[in-house]
Parts: sequence; structure tokens; C-alpha cells
Amino acid sequence: MKNLSIKQGYLGIFLFIILNFISMVIYPGGTIIEPDTRGYSFFYNFLSNLGESTAKNGEDNTVSAYLFNSSMLILALSYFLFYVSYLRIQLKFNRDKILNFLSLTTILISLISFVLVAVFSADNSTFDIHVFFVKVAFRLLLLHCFIQLFIVYKSKLSKRMLVSSLLFCVILILFIIVMEYGPNPFLDNRSLLIQVLFQKMIVISILIYFFVQLIESISLSKKFNL
Repeated sequence: MKNLSIKQGYLGIFLFIILNFISMVIYPGGTIIEPDTRGYSFFYNFLSNLGESTAKNGEDNTVSAYLFNSSMLILALSYFLFYVSYLRIQLKFNRDKILNFLSLTTILISLISFVLVAVFSADNSTFDIHVFFVKVAFRLLLLHCFIQLFIVYKSKLSKRMLVSSLLFCVILILFIIVMEYGPNPFLDNRSLLIQVLFQKMIVISILIYFFVQLIESISLSKKFNL
């Protein structure tokens, strides 16, 4: 099937959403501020809470953690498979070897870091390592996005991809600023709410950005007969 390595991205996005939804439904409960709450709170629980072996209320969270961590691995692998195919298309309209190399390297290390975010959960024993890879993953993703933005702008091939890349860069910058300089989520519910909402925003933005890339890549592959 033509463009299968690109189209599989739709399945990757779908599985990520479904696995996270199920993980949220079965999450026992508790937040970093109020450990006695029941169930998952969309506004007061981080996604990383789903990946912890023990929920914030002290109950076992093995199944939810397995589903969440699997979703992270699936999405990272799906994006990697997509990007390898997209790079073949990009080589048709961008001959700058340095930019292509930097584009591939930054997204590869970013994806590996996202996988390590799942491997090293937000449990107390691995929390610092978890946060480290979160920061590495998003910073390299931002750098990758800037490179892609420049390549797409220079090529003048896809206005939709140009606009989506620009918007995604802006959202990523806002997220990183809030993550680094925003309120401490461990202080109170208001601070927690701000950090959680920005995290949800960036995750949704990643999925939308990926979705747009899939659509545009299929269109470009037809244009270049790939």
C-alpha cells in the first residue's frame, strides 16, 4: 500500500488517544496537592501521573502505567517511521545536507527522550531523571520545529505546513516558558491547574501538528511521485 509508512501515523495518533483515555478511566486517584481525590482529574492530574507505578492516593497503578507508557512508545515509534518517509520527500525540495542532518538528529534525540520519559516515570525514585528527559525532549522538539519551519518557508511548498509549524513553535515556546518560569505546581491547586492545562495544551498541539504533517506529506508524496 502506497505511503503506508506515512499513513500509519493516523493509527499511532488513534492508539495514543485511546490508550490514554483508558488509562485515565482506570487511574485510581490522587493529585500532588490532594492525594485523597478519586479518579483522574483532567485539570489537576498531569499525564505523567498515569505512568507512575503507584497512584497519588497510594493505590497500585500498574495497569494504567502500562497503558500510558505503551502509548508514549507507540507515538514515538509512529512519528519516527513517519519522519523517515517524510525525509525522503524533504530531500526532493531541500538539498541542504546540514539542515537535513540537524532536522533528523534533533527529532531522533527528542523522540528517544520522550521514550525515556516513559521509562523513567514521575515516581519519587526516578522523578529527577523524568523531569530531565522531559526538558531535553521539548527543547529539542522546539529546535527541530524551528529547522522545519525554515525549510518549509524556504521551499514555499505548503502554506498549511508553514502556518502549522509557525503556530506549533509559538505554542512550544509558551509551554517551555510556563514549565520553567511558571508557578510551582506543588504549591497550590491554582498553580497546579496552570501547569496541567499547559501540558494538556502542548500534547493536543503535538497531535494536531502530527496530523497536519501526515495530510501534507501524503499530498507532497503524490506531487513528487514517491
